[in-house]
Amino acid sequence: MRKELVRTGPAPMNLPFSPGIKFGDLIFVSGQGPIDQNGKVVPGDVKSQTKTTLENFRRVLIAAQSGLEYVLQTTVYLSDLNDYSEMNEAYSTFFPDPKPARATVRADLLFGMKVEIQGIAYLPH
Repeated sequence: MRKELVRTGPAPMNLPFSPGIKFGDLIFVSGQGPIDQNGKVVPGDVKSQTKTTLENFRRVLIAAQSGLEYVLQTTVYLSDLNDYSEMNEAYSTFFPDPKPARATVRADLLFGMKVEIQGIAYLPH
């Protein structure tokens, strides 16, 4: 097996990473944030930033021919853990049951983002 790039366009701000990598039956999705098509952070509260982040996450999965229903695990990074319940409200609307395994941690995020989400999904045949 070899790793294969998932193409969704250029990385925001020309940062040196791939939006996603396929390896066998798995897709590894890089940390996605509330970044718009112009590479700018979308302003707003953590709930709206979570929605934009997960729309970007879904875009990577679709490019890899997968979907949110195949997500196995995510890691959610929050700049403020007091935003947990608002993030969780938005997050829970994106994933069908059973929800992915998940960890949530506080992190100093780049560019003033309030949330960033990475994960691993299954590639259905």
